[in-house]
Amino acid sequence: MSNRAAVILAVVIALSFTVVLAMHRHKSLVAQYNKENHVERHIIDKRYKIVLQDSKLDYKQEDFSDEKIKEYFSKGVIDAHTYNFLQHLDELFSDLAEGEDPFNKVRQYLNARLPADQAKKMFELYSLYVDYQMNLQQRLKDQGLPASPQEALEDLADLQDYRRAVFGQENADMIFGASVEAQEFQIRRNAILYNDALYGAQKEEQLKALGKDMWGAELSAPDAGAAYSRYQEKLQLYKKDLSEMRTEEERRAFLEHLNLESFDPVQRQALEEAKQATAEENRLKEAYFAKEKEIRNDLYITEHERAQKIKELQDATFGDQADAFRRREAMRTAPAQTNQVKK
Repeated sequence: MSNRAAVILAVVIALSFTVVLAMHRHKSLVAQYNKENHVERHIIDKRYKIVLQDSKLDYKQEDFSDEKIKEYFSKGVIDAHTYNFLQHLDELFSDLAEGEDPFNKVRQYLNARLPADQAKKMFELYSLYVDYQMNLQQRLKDQGLPASPQEALEDLADLQDYRRAVFGQENADMIFGASVEAQEFQIRRNAILYNDALYGAQKEEQLKALGKDMWGAELSAPDAGAAYSRYQEKLQLYKKDLSEMRTEEERRAFLEHLNLESFDPVQRQALEEAKQATAEENRLKEAYFAKEKEIRNDLYITEHERAQKIKELQDATFGDQADAFRRREAMRTAPAQTNQVKK
């Protein structure tokens, strides 16, 4: 085993031992967090059986072709697709010419695609939704921004209670349930992720419990997206661990461990190449600005010669990217030049 690998292994083992001790000292931490943040009480009742796939629906990505509209709503207008469809109707008729009645357009659109009774019910629901949206804007304005995760959860619960008052409890929970579950999960998840009092393993444990609690077998670990996003999240997860490492060598070794854990060999190679390219670009710019400074400080040339020499230096340094560099420099120096003129 190489010295480098040995250092990484030693750091990981030591860190694991430290975290086990810390978790033993704080064995009630997960339960305490759940109690303080009301994890046992979800905003949407579990009997609606909202699934993770529903929570990720985006009305701009969902298929609302004529065939799909008939498939979704021919027998009823309330289901997991309703909220997205109401947003779809909003956008579909948002740019009408002056004098055109959007409600009439929506009615015609629905009548052409759904059985008469379902088209009537969907139109009534859409009319109610428009009123709800108009009143909601003022409610959100009066509410202000939450100061803590707990306040954010309370605001979300209040919002859903308002929806229940407008649409009826069962309809509101079926229409908005997936959206509420997704928001609730994100709030609770961020409360754990950005808790600087917790070690990485404690956060991992709480995130796993939260995912299983809210989504069951569908999600047992954080859904962090792309590899780089996962790596950034790992840095946040282990922020406390990294801050308490005693030497820079330990810190570098653990960061390399996270790197190996987050990226496959191809991704690591691409990141290394990008890192080297950035370093080379910085070196090139540093050398350029040093030479440019010499030219600007040369007292024995005219301003025309100075400008010519700087342009030649830019062409020689940046090649076919010289024009782009000049545009960036012009934008960067414009505010300073404007201030000088004002003075």
